[in-house]
Amino acid sequence: MLLDAGVADEVCGSGQTIYNWAHAWRDSGVCGPIGGHNGGRPRALSEAMVATALHVARAESLTLARIAQRVRAAAMTRNASERERLLEQARRIGA
Repeated sequence: MLLDAGVADEVCGSGQTIYNWAHAWRDSGVCGPIGGHNGGRPRALSEAMVATALHVARAESLTLARIAQRVRAAAMTRNASERERLLEQARRIGA
């Protein structure tokens, strides 16, 4: 376990994470650690938000705070558009 702690320090992870990677490697070879797992904390950003952040960051030089601000604005616009679409559908079916 001492080796796990040393590796954890190098990759800024926990000893448990290194243990899980090693276990996945033993069970499934190189694909084990790459495949990830289904547990843990949910993602903070959706795939669409990550894509938007990458697009914004590549388009111009901005601080992280400004990128986050633009991602939030884009998400709010998408949510408003989705809400309008759902309302229109409800009107069509007479709900």
